[in-house]
Amino acid sequence: QIAGTGQKYLISLAQIEGIDLTRVKEIVFVEAGSGTKTLNIDWGQFEFTPSIPPAADQNLSITQLPKVLPGIFSSAATVSNEIFSKTFMRNNYNGSGAASFGGVVYGFTNGINLSTLFPSGIVFGLDSPNVTSLGVEIKDLDNFVWKANLIQIAGTGQKYLISLAQIE
Repeated sequence: QIAGTGQKYLISLAQIEGIDLTRVKEIVFVEAGSGTKTLNIDWGQFEFTPSIPPAADQNLSITQLPKVLPGIFSSAATVSNEIFSKTFMRNNYNGSGAASFGGVVYGFTNGINLSTLFPSGIVFGLDSPNVTSLGVEIKDLDNFVWKANLIQIAGTGQKYLISLAQIE
């Protein structure tokens, strides 16, 4: 019987029979029967994408990237960039279906050191007439990727802060 408050369960590997314990592909919890059920699970390192709202302090200075020519990426979408100045650009996106994606990429061939360039975190400004949330990804030279969702994007410029401690 599962209680209403957190309990720990131990499954000894000796209890698991009939499978190759060195090649486990899935672990599944199965709920059955009629009715609505909720299961709270405290376990492991889950794939998790945090949500980041606008910075509490909108007076923060924007942390400028090293000079870069912004690129684009897309799948089943048309994407373009318009660069208006050294510090301001617009990314235009038109997806053709629900599975479409694309956006702007700032690529650094030899990598950049965020700890050196932005020890207090990364601050940038966003606004949009028709986007309220969007994904952000930071990829290292070994192709490991950190992801977050930027939320509460408004029609007038807001600053976002990503502290280096958030990037795991």
